[in-house]
Amino acid sequence: MKKLFIVCLLMTIGFGASAQFSLGPRVSLVSSKIKFKDAAASVEEGDSEFGYQFGLFMRFKVPVVGLYVQPEALLSKSGSTISVNNTDVSFDFNKLDVPIMIGGKIGPLRLNAGPTLSFLMDASRDDIAGDIKDNYKKTTVGYQAGIGVDLLKFVIDVKYEGSLSDFGESISVGGTTVNTDQRHSQVVLALGFKLF
Repeated sequence: MKKLFIVCLLMTIGFGASAQFSLGPRVSLVSSKIKFKDAAASVEEGDSEFGYQFGLFMRFKVPVVGLYVQPEALLSKSGSTISVNNTDVSFDFNKLDVPIMIGGKIGPLRLNAGPTLSFLMDASRDDIAGDIKDNYKKTTVGYQAGIGVDLLKFVIDVKYEGSLSDFGESISVGGTTVNTDQRHSQVVLALGFKLF
């Protein structure tokens, strides 16, 4: 097992040395919000709230077409506020986000877009004790699109993330259950560092 790990590590370093592959840590500041595609009049979107992400990114260049593929694996903490019957309720979500960006360069800028998968690990709200993740879908599909720039070994991106599927279909406040089509959206400011 040790030999296999060493061989894989050497192969990864070899790819990085060829400049066709990059790998490194990534941190992000996110501003997230719950949006409603379909909701009752008693439910209103609240203000955006700040959260964060951290994890790893990889970038593979596709030599013939001049594009790159950049998968990421990020632990994410985000929050949102909504109003139900004039009562504000705050939510916190911990997820594993896996965006897969496809992009190319125009001058110094990178343009990229692609799908993202989100795996919910736990969820909470300020007026209920305990984990409420059973009220939400464990996996959702979304998209990201944005621009970025590489400065020396730093990788900087600004992206918008939207949902292609809902992650919640109803919400209960004060004994009243309201049908909704909850979708998560966020603006992401990300910083990465190329180890090689």
